[in-house]
Amino acid sequence: MPDVILTVNGQRYGGWTEVEIRRGIEQVSGTFELTVTERWAGQDQMWPIRQGEECTLTVDGAVLISGYVDEILPFFDDQEHSVTVVGRDKTGDLVDCSAIAKTGEWKGRTLLQVARDIAAPFGIKVTAEVPVGAPFKTAALQEGESAFEALERAARMRGVLLISDAQGDLVITRAGRERVGTALVQGQNILSGRATFSLRDRFSTYICKGQDLGSDWSTPEQNAQPKAEAKDAGVSRYRPLLIVAEDVADAKGLKDRALWEAAVRLGRSARPAITVQGWSHEGGLWLPNRLVPVDCPYLYLAREMLIVAVSYRLGDQGTTAEIELCRPEAFELLPVPEPASEESLWN
Repeated sequence: MPDVILTVNGQRYGGWTEVEIRRGIEQVSGTFELTVTERWAGQDQMWPIRQGEECTLTVDGAVLISGYVDEILPFFDDQEHSVTVVGRDKTGDLVDCSAIAKTGEWKGRTLLQVARDIAAPFGIKVTAEVPVGAPFKTAALQEGESAFEALERAARMRGVLLISDAQGDLVITRAGRERVGTALVQGQNILSGRATFSLRDRFSTYICKGQDLGSDWSTPEQNAQPKAEAKDAGVSRYRPLLIVAEDVADAKGLKDRALWEAAVRLGRSARPAITVQGWSHEGGLWLPNRLVPVDCPYLYLAREMLIVAVSYRLGDQGTTAEIELCRPEAFELLPVPEPASEESLWN
């Protein structure tokens, strides 16, 4: 059984009877929910953990989440007494809180520079694992939006992901290239699986429009609204989607945004989730943003997939990990590939 330890104010808490931890590349903040019954194992009394306190969550000594306790949920009846502790990475504050900056507008600044300005008041560092693209001609906060909403808007224009690391800081990245050596195989290590195949949010053509900055010295042609397109060959009927860019963008930025929409919507249209026993494979914990080979005929799946999220669970069903997957083409600034075959559900 994995050793799950929550450290608060220098005190280590273990012996949890129920655990759910979730990390993913589509959520900016990792989350945890831990339950203990009666009292912490090996202790004579229950030490108080209070909402708002800083905490670190480790699994077998490896840090998974660094952040804060959000909620304390005590429960009792005539049969039992339990306490549930709920928390998130530090980046959870970016989701909850408003974006406030001195000017609220940036000119000629990159995504990394804008992100650092917005995240700095929260004590959150920002790093980039991939190129962040050209500086924005102009970027501005919208009244009342959260810090993460502002950052996500800017990230979409550059076709990148915003995720948290184990220290609770913000990382600008794209889909990973690291591979897991252990395959997910039906009849071997897969306990159960499910999938959703949908065309509801996919479109044949993505048209992204923006408003470039004109001037008194520019011609009407130069002030014309720029646009870019991307196609999804897997959608055979006429289904166009027009996207108006939230900020001023040039042709390159609009093309990246159109490609991003096509790729991400393709990736989200076919989503399997596979449950395995335990939280680890031969090389360590199952982690998001890794590539893994999958052979699961019941889900019509025999290809390499990208791990989008992992939910680590401990409870009545034992110790399991639910691994959410998507096509590796998702989250890449590449044209959507041609369908593999007319019979494939993964087109």
